[in-house]
Amino acid sequence: MHKKLLSILVLSILVASTLVSCGSSRSTLTILSITEGNVSVMKAGTGTWTEAEVGMSLEVGDSIKTGDDSSAMITFFDGSTIELEAGTEIEIASLDISTDTGSTTITLEQTIGNTISRVTKFLDPASRYEVETPTGVVAVRGSAVQVYVIEDGTTWITNLEGDIRAVAQGVELQVPEGRQCITRPGQPPELIDLYFQTDAYLGLDGPATLPPQERNPCVILDIMTNVIMDSVRVDLPDGRSTIIPWYTDVFSPGVDWTTLFRFSTCEPGVPIAGGEYIFTGLDVAGEPILGARGTDIWVGVEPPDPPTNVRAEVIEDGILVSWDESPIIPGSFEPAAEPQLGFYQLWVNKVETGESVHGANHISASPHLIPQDKANFVEGKDWGLSLSEMGDGTYSLGVSVLSMAPAGSLGKGFEYISSDLGQAITFTIQDGEITIR
Repeated sequence: MHKKLLSILVLSILVASTLVSCGSSRSTLTILSITEGNVSVMKAGTGTWTEAEVGMSLEVGDSIKTGDDSSAMITFFDGSTIELEAGTEIEIASLDISTDTGSTTITLEQTIGNTISRVTKFLDPASRYEVETPTGVVAVRGSAVQVYVIEDGTTWITNLEGDIRAVAQGVELQVPEGRQCITRPGQPPELIDLYFQTDAYLGLDGPATLPPQERNPCVILDIMTNVIMDSVRVDLPDGRSTIIPWYTDVFSPGVDWTTLFRFSTCEPGVPIAGGEYIFTGLDVAGEPILGARGTDIWVGVEPPDPPTNVRAEVIEDGILVSWDESPIIPGSFEPAAEPQLGFYQLWVNKVETGESVHGANHISASPHLIPQDKANFVEGKDWGLSLSEMGDGTYSLGVSVLSMAPAGSLGKGFEYISSDLGQAITFTIQDGEITIR
């Protein structure tokens, strides 16, 4: 999927004259410069992609695509621009200026990827700038819009500024400034109600006999949202800022990069108790998305002890994992309470790849079964692959504790995830046979 550009290629398109007169001609688009990256052009009627070159002009029917870690910018004859991020492909469907009225028409077909169009104010109400996608049309009226298309044609439209309309299945929807709209295959456009959940908590790895600062501490910054965005900036209590990339793992079952997105990272060190972490969603231009802002305060309550004496046994239905339970922390870690307050979390990683292949959370007590078959998964607790699906290889399993910010405190969500990798257990699968090492 999308990732932040590591290197940038810029294609700038110029036009000679913008004079409007009967019978006057306009220069076609011309690439001004290429600085870095992989950008290709397929001239109309050729069926062949060629490397973009300085001085190359673009006409109706030409297609442009950007490779990994590349980007492009096109400037049209009226001063409007479109920026293409990595992995984007568009075709120029129409470029027209009326010799009678001077009205302009620019139509682009975007099949995949991420673009930002910045359209100059129309002098003639008959002028049009449109981006056609597999699921609809984005009509831009002297404003700025982000259009993001994935493989099945699902399209997100973000109104960065001005008058933006989404048209699909015979329905036209005006997208308010700062809002997002989605068009799915065979569906009319719909506005997205913003969901932007943020959390800052402390991750610890090591035995409880060590103080937190000696247990490989890191501040976990985590965001779940249904709004398409490029990244998330977090302003830290010490005055620094950090950018959070896209992320998913076995504990993100709902993250489908269509209706739910996740951003997460781990900043080394111990968070500042009482310090505020400010999360801001950013668009592809690095600008804040209206409404995509959240905060969290790490309270700094007592850290939970990691589980000890972790052990595993192969039984008919899978691997039964047991452990000595961690002491209760009233108001923060009471996994057997109703409602549950904190919980145990079990994870399985494939050693050869580091991939997270199985996880179980919201566990209230020892033991817990890693099922041989998916039919034995506990709904809402078990995620990822069953043992029968994992395949041959070496695996590592462990158990963690997650505690919560106390009710009534300034914090929210998790306060700690506490593990001890020294307690991890290794097992192998060979031709379906499981061996605990």
